[in-house]
Amino acid sequence: MSSGGGGGGSAPANTTNVQTIREAPEIEARRLGLMDEAKRVAAQPLNLPAFQTAGLTTEQQAAAALAGQTGVGIPSITGAQTAAGQYGTGATQAAAMTPTSQQFQQYLNPYQSYIIDEINRQAAIGQQATAAQAIQSGAFGGGREGIQLAEQERARLGKIGESQEAAFRGALGAFQQGQALQAQTQLGAGQLQAQTGLGAAEALMRGQAQDITALGQVGATAQATEQARLDAARQTTERGIQDPYTRLSFISDIQRGVPSSQQSIGQTAAPTTSPAAQAIGTGLGAFAAFAGK
Repeated sequence: MSSGGGGGGSAPANTTNVQTIREAPEIEARRLGLMDEAKRVAAQPLNLPAFQTAGLTTEQQAAAALAGQTGVGIPSITGAQTAAGQYGTGATQAAAMTPTSQQFQQYLNPYQSYIIDEINRQAAIGQQATAAQAIQSGAFGGGREGIQLAEQERARLGKIGESQEAAFRGALGAFQQGQALQAQTQLGAGQLQAQTGLGAAEALMRGQAQDITALGQVGATAQATEQARLDAARQTTERGIQDPYTRLSFISDIQRGVPSSQQSIGQTAAPTTSPAAQAIGTGLGAFAAFAGK
C-alpha cells in the first residue's frame, strides 16, 4: 500500500552523520593511565624546601665587635697628653724658679775667694807703701796719711764689691742658663712623649682596621661557601621533588611522538539523540582536544 508521492527508499531529510575519530584502544588506555598518574602526582603537596641564607660567621661577628670598639687609641693619647702636661708644668716651674742660697752657691766661681784675697793683698801692699812714705816724710799718723789710707780702703772695698757683683751676676746667669736648659729638656721630653703616644694610638687604630679587614675577608669567604652549600642542598632536594613530574613529561613527550594509529568509526544517528550519547560524544571531543595539545 502506498501513500501519495514520496521516494520510499531515501533517507529522511533531517538525518545527521556523526564521525568519531579515536586512537587505538591500547594507546588510548596508555594515555588515560598517564593522565591518572599525572592527576595523582599533581595532587600530592610539593613541600619545596625554604630558601636559606648563611648567617654571619664567627670571623664576621668578631669583625663587627671589633669595629664597635671605638677609641682604642684614646688611652695612649690621654697618657701622652698627661705626660706632656706634666713636662710642660715642670718646664714652666723650672723657668720661673728662684735659686736658694744653697743652689746659688753651686754656681759661684770657686776661685772667688782667691780673687778677694788678691784684692786684699794688693790693698795691704798699698797701705804699707803709704805708711812708709809718711814715715820718710815725717808725717806718719798725720791727716794726709789718714786720707790716703781711707781712699785705699774705699778702693779695696769697691774692688771687692765689683768682684762680688761680677761673681753673683755670673752665678745667676749660670743658674738661669741651667734652668732654661732644664725647661727646654722638659719641653722636649713632653713633645717626645706626646709624639710617642700619638704614634702608639695611630698604630693601634691601624692594627684594628687591618684586623677588621682580614676578619671580614675570611668571614665573607666562609659565608659564601656556606651559602653555596645551602643552595646546592636546596637544588638537590628540589630536583628530587621535581623528578616525578620530569618522568611524566618524558613519557608524555614520547607518546606525542608516536606515529598516528587512529582509526575511524562511522556512525549514523537520528537527530533525536539520547542525553547519554550526547554526553559521551562531548567527553570524547574534550579528550581529543586534550590529546592534541
